[in-house]
Amino acid sequence: MSDEKIPEEYARELADCFTAYAGGLSGYACVLARGDRALADDLVQSTFTAAARQWATVRDLHDGQRLRWLRTTVGNIAISMFRHDEAFRARLPQLEALYRPSSAEVHGEAVSAIAVERCWQVIRALPPQQHAVAVMRWLFSMKNSEIAAKLGISEGTVGAHLSAVRRKLRAGLGPFNPFGDDEEGASS
Repeated sequence: MSDEKIPEEYARELADCFTAYAGGLSGYACVLARGDRALADDLVQSTFTAAARQWATVRDLHDGQRLRWLRTTVGNIAISMFRHDEAFRARLPQLEALYRPSSAEVHGEAVSAIAVERCWQVIRALPPQQHAVAVMRWLFSMKNSEIAAKLGISEGTVGAHLSAVRRKLRAGLGPFNPFGDDEEGASS
């Protein structure tokens, strides 16, 4: 459908879908964009553009499946933008606050910069759903139940993803790992 016009029947259905889901998606996108409404609007617009391209498939989903598809697509677009767009990453708070040394000594700053870069390397390399769970948990401070609701997965799956991410961070960061073992079972 990239160069084709959307059939009128699809356009009406897509408009109805937009009316039904855009508000909720906008809120979710705003969480992903850390309150940046313009960026959230871009994410929602990109999601509905993707939906239009795949409407022949998306239209056949029941309401719950369609909502999960839209949420997943918003998240995937945000993750993709975050991974590949330097300007997008610059608009979001970085993890540097987790590593900032108490004194501003040069050595401490250098170690902090290395730790931040290593952490992002590990997080960027995660599979998409683990990446989304890690970002929502540690960057947005969301509870496991909130993450589960946003991604349309169970809280147990969120916990399993967090455990897997912690293992990967421990292996990839060694002494630079900011996520202590005390958080292992936390779901606050």
